[in-house]
Amino acid sequence: MTISLPTKYQQYVDEKVKSGQFADSASVIVGALEMMQAQERLAPEDLEWLRREVQRGLDQLHRGESAPFDADQIKAEGRRLIESRKTS
Repeated sequence: MTISLPTKYQQYVDEKVKSGQFADSASVIVGALEMMQAQERLAPEDLEWLRREVQRGLDQLHRGESAPFDADQIKAEGRRLIESRKTS
């Protein structure tokens, strides 16, 4: 399959490959499609859980309770959640 991307998206794909996050352009596109599929699988209870967690975090922040932001840990937890749903 051959696809053409608008310049801004082609540049984004190139940046992802250049950064070492992905081996090649196809891997970037596959990753984006996997994320889109995962997003489409979100059930109403997932969204409700997410809203509760966001509110919990905001409440903690307002009380002065916070923790360092760790994007890698957050992404890993999200991937574990998605994988657990695939095997269920």
